[in-house]
Amino acid sequence: MAEWRKKKGKKTDWGDWYRSEEEFEAMRWCLKRGIKISVLAAEPGEGPKYFYVEIQIGKKKSVDPSKYLAEDARKQVYKYYLYYYEKHRDPVSGTNSGATKGAFQI
Repeated sequence: MAEWRKKKGKKTDWGDWYRSEEEFEAMRWCLKRGIKISVLAAEPGEGPKYFYVEIQIGKKKSVDPSKYLAEDARKQVYKYYLYYYEKHRDPVSGTNSGATKGAFQI
Protein backbone atom coordinates (compact mmCIF):
# COMPACT_ATOMS: atom_id res chain seq x y z
CA MET A 1 0.00 0.00 0.00
CA ALA A 2 1.23 3.47 -0.81
CA GLU A 3 2.80 5.44 2.03
CA TRP A 4 0.36 8.34 1.65
CA ARG A 5 -2.63 6.04 2.20
CA LYS A 6 -1.44 4.70 5.56
CA LYS A 7 -1.61 7.97 7.48
CA LYS A 8 -5.01 8.96 8.85
CA GLY A 9 -5.28 12.50 10.13
CA LYS A 10 -8.01 14.49 11.77
CA LYS A 11 -11.08 15.07 9.65
CA THR A 12 -13.45 18.00 9.69
CA ASP A 13 -16.96 17.19 10.85
CA TRP A 14 -19.20 18.70 8.17
CA GLY A 15 -22.37 17.43 9.82
CA ASP A 16 -25.29 15.83 8.02
CA TRP A 17 -26.96 18.95 6.59
CA TYR A 18 -27.66 18.86 2.85
CA ARG A 19 -28.76 21.66 0.52
CA SER A 20 -32.32 21.95 -0.79
CA GLU A 21 -33.33 21.92 -4.46
CA GLU A 22 -33.87 25.70 -4.30
CA GLU A 23 -30.37 26.19 -2.88
CA PHE A 24 -28.96 23.97 -5.63
CA GLU A 25 -30.74 26.03 -8.30
CA ALA A 26 -29.40 29.26 -6.76
CA MET A 27 -25.86 27.83 -6.71
CA ARG A 28 -26.15 26.70 -10.33
CA TRP A 29 -27.50 30.10 -11.40
CA CYS A 30 -24.68 31.92 -9.60
CA LEU A 31 -21.92 29.70 -10.97
CA LYS A 32 -23.14 30.25 -14.53
CA ARG A 33 -22.77 33.99 -13.91
CA GLY A 34 -19.31 33.90 -12.33
CA ILE A 35 -20.41 34.10 -8.69
CA LYS A 36 -18.44 31.57 -6.64
CA ILE A 37 -18.76 31.07 -2.91
CA SER A 38 -16.49 28.78 -0.92
CA VAL A 39 -15.15 28.04 2.55
CA LEU A 40 -11.62 28.77 3.76
CA ALA A 41 -10.07 27.22 6.85
CA ALA A 42 -9.80 29.81 9.64
CA GLU A 43 -7.14 27.82 11.47
CA PRO A 44 -4.08 25.89 10.29
CA GLY A 45 -3.61 22.14 10.36
CA GLU A 46 -5.61 19.05 9.58
CA GLY A 47 -9.31 18.88 10.37
CA PRO A 48 -10.03 22.54 11.10
CA LYS A 49 -13.23 23.31 13.03
CA TYR A 50 -13.70 26.93 11.98
CA PHE A 51 -14.05 28.46 8.52
CA TYR A 52 -14.48 31.77 6.73
CA VAL A 53 -16.76 32.18 3.72
CA GLU A 54 -15.21 33.69 0.58
CA ILE A 55 -17.28 35.28 -2.18
CA GLN A 56 -15.77 35.74 -5.63
CA ILE A 57 -17.58 37.69 -8.32
CA GLY A 58 -15.52 37.81 -11.47
CA LYS A 59 -12.00 38.69 -10.30
CA LYS A 60 -13.13 40.45 -7.12
CA LYS A 61 -12.93 38.48 -3.86
CA SER A 62 -14.39 39.30 -0.48
CA VAL A 63 -14.24 37.33 2.78
CA ASP A 64 -17.00 37.29 5.37
CA PRO A 65 -15.18 38.27 8.62
CA SER A 66 -17.26 35.87 10.74
CA LYS A 67 -15.90 32.45 11.71
CA TYR A 68 -18.27 29.53 11.27
CA LEU A 69 -18.25 25.93 12.44
CA ALA A 70 -17.97 23.55 9.47
CA GLU A 71 -21.68 22.72 9.11
CA ASP A 72 -22.69 26.36 9.66
CA ALA A 73 -20.15 27.50 7.04
CA ARG A 74 -21.77 25.20 4.46
CA LYS A 75 -25.19 26.64 5.32
CA GLN A 76 -23.84 30.19 5.03
CA VAL A 77 -22.47 29.45 1.56
CA TYR A 78 -25.97 28.59 0.37
CA LYS A 79 -27.48 31.61 2.13
CA TYR A 80 -25.15 33.77 0.05
CA TYR A 81 -26.02 31.88 -3.14
CA LEU A 82 -29.72 32.47 -2.42
CA TYR A 83 -29.05 36.14 -1.69
CA TYR A 84 -27.35 36.78 -5.06
CA TYR A 85 -29.87 34.61 -6.90
CA GLU A 86 -32.84 36.49 -5.46
CA LYS A 87 -31.17 39.90 -5.82
CA HIS A 88 -30.22 39.61 -9.50
CA ARG A 89 -32.62 37.25 -11.25
CA ASP A 90 -35.74 38.39 -13.04
CA PRO A 91 -38.63 37.31 -10.79
CA VAL A 92 -41.01 36.84 -13.73
CA SER A 93 -38.85 34.72 -16.04
CA GLY A 94 -36.28 33.51 -13.49
CA THR A 95 -33.44 34.84 -15.63
CA ASN A 96 -30.69 37.36 -15.10
CA SER A 97 -32.14 40.87 -14.69
CA GLY A 98 -30.00 42.36 -17.45
CA ALA A 99 -26.72 42.68 -15.56
CA THR A 100 -23.70 41.40 -17.43
CA LYS A 101 -21.23 38.87 -16.08
CA GLY A 102 -18.90 40.50 -13.59
CA ALA A 103 -21.16 43.52 -13.05
CA PHE A 104 -22.60 42.31 -9.71
CA GLN A 105 -21.83 44.03 -6.44
CA ILE A 106 -20.39 42.20 -3.44
